[in-house]
Amino acid sequence: MKANALNRCFNRLLLALGTSLLLAAHTAGMAQTMPHQSPHQSVGTVNCASSTCHGSIAERTATPVLQNEYTTWLREDPHTQAYAVLKNAQSQRIAKNLGLAQPAHEAKVCLDCHSHNVPASKQGPRFDKSDGVNCEACHGPAEKWIKTHVEPKASHTKNIENGLYPTSDPYAAAKLCTSCHVGDSSRPITHQIMGAGHPRISIEVETFMALEPPHYRIDEDWVKRKGAYDAGKIWAMGQFASSANLLELIADTKRNRQGIMPELMMFDCHACHSPMSKQDWSKDLARSPGQARINNSSLIMVQAIVRAAAPQHSSDIAKLVNQLHIASTSPAANFAEVERAANVLHAQLNTVRKVVATVPFNEQVLEKILKDLVNMAASNQYADFAGAEQAYMSISSVANGLARKGNSRIAQTVNSKMDRLLKLLSNDEAYDREAFQSELLALKAAVGA
Repeated sequence: MKANALNRCFNRLLLALGTSLLLAAHTAGMAQTMPHQSPHQSVGTVNCASSTCHGSIAERTATPVLQNEYTTWLREDPHTQAYAVLKNAQSQRIAKNLGLAQPAHEAKVCLDCHSHNVPASKQGPRFDKSDGVNCEACHGPAEKWIKTHVEPKASHTKNIENGLYPTSDPYAAAKLCTSCHVGDSSRPITHQIMGAGHPRISIEVETFMALEPPHYRIDEDWVKRKGAYDAGKIWAMGQFASSANLLELIADTKRNRQGIMPELMMFDCHACHSPMSKQDWSKDLARSPGQARINNSSLIMVQAIVRAAAPQHSSDIAKLVNQLHIASTSPAANFAEVERAANVLHAQLNTVRKVVATVPFNEQVLEKILKDLVNMAASNQYADFAGAEQAYMSISSVANGLARKGNSRIAQTVNSKMDRLLKLLSNDEAYDREAFQSELLALKAAVGA
């Protein structure tokens, strides 16, 4: 027992040596190759499965890590089924509708997000694509770090240098999650795919991470190795990542046309897919009836973040967002103007994101964001379902963040009303914006916004 205690203390001291360097790198916005683009070899999830590594049946307390991470992933994580669903009838129908030469479970366009799809030259002898979204899909190909991460002098910083993906960095994690759940330039999700029958997709990173079966413990050792865990910062960086992916899509000349039509994934689905009898046009986003509106749900959230965490940039961001909407809905607009507006906004958001990343998401900042999210109902900011969906998940995330910071009063008030909001979002095709915004206005009074 004494020896184990001494070993734990010694290991923590060694691990702590790299912490200051790691935190400095995170603050500077350290670039990191995405797992599916890594030059390193993926050795296979089976290499993590030993009971002495990460395949223990139960959590262990004698080590800094739980050691049952693989078991949790295998038994509880939906990502394990990502490949298997490609063999069901719906996936077969989608592949047929797309006219793919291969079945869904062999087609790159499907495997890119439903598996850790790396080139054959980067697959080790124990690699198995049928594992779905496996350990290396999130933590990076393990060729260089699988041995060094268990050495006595191992550090999180060194592991990252060897190819471990920094999932503890909020923006890095958000870019990884949104690359599949929103789509990015390396894994594009197109309107053609959705039209072929793929279910509608959306994400709010902090909410989705909270719903993931936990395979780590945020304790003193974790913080020493990886820095403070901040759910509010994760939520904010998720919104920046989703906005970045949207703007890259809009500005990509290779992706923004399907025949005479633009890439419709940049628009809110319900701008077109609404009952003809609904007659619920709103002037808040489209300048005239009949215009498709850009899906700006993440941009709405980002503006609330900037107003609270970097208010000196809020007017510039608001102006650039408005210019993007004008460029995309003006009768005289052309794609060059839209692409330019998207690129200018993208560059500014990238600059502001780095400022926001340095701001502590304390109780004051979170409370300001929460009240802003609720207040925006009064100005009809949640005219579309996508915006309302993001508002619901974001309000929940920020409220729970407030609870962790000690403000349980507001969190309890918000959480007591979330079921009513969720009920109004149970059917995206029957979304009633007036009912949703009325419910938020009632919440506004309750939280003193």
